[in-house]
Amino acid sequence: MNVASLNSLWAYMQSLSLTESNRRWLSEKLMEPVAKSPKRTLEERRAALVFPKIPKDYKPSPNVTAMTLGPLPEGIDLEKELEERWEEWTK
Repeated sequence: MNVASLNSLWAYMQSLSLTESNRRWLSEKLMEPVAKSPKRTLEERRAALVFPKIPKDYKPSPNVTAMTLGPLPEGIDLEKELEERWEEWTK
C-alpha cells in the first residue's frame, strides 16, 4: 500500500466509533501476521542485502568526495557505527 492509501485507511479507522474491545480485537488482527512471521537473524538479513554494481570508470562528484573522504571525527567507534548501520539497513 502506498502512503496515501494508508493515510486514507487511518482516517477511516479514526472516524469509526469503536469500543475498547473492538479496538483490542482490531489491533490483535493487525498484529497476527507480524507475530506469525519468522524472525530472521542479523546474518540472514545481511545476506539478503544487494548492493549496486559500480562501474570501474565511475568518478564521484567533488561534493560526494568531500563528504566521504577524509579523516573520521574524533572519538568515533567505527565498529559500533557499522553494526548499527547494518541493523538499520536490514530491517
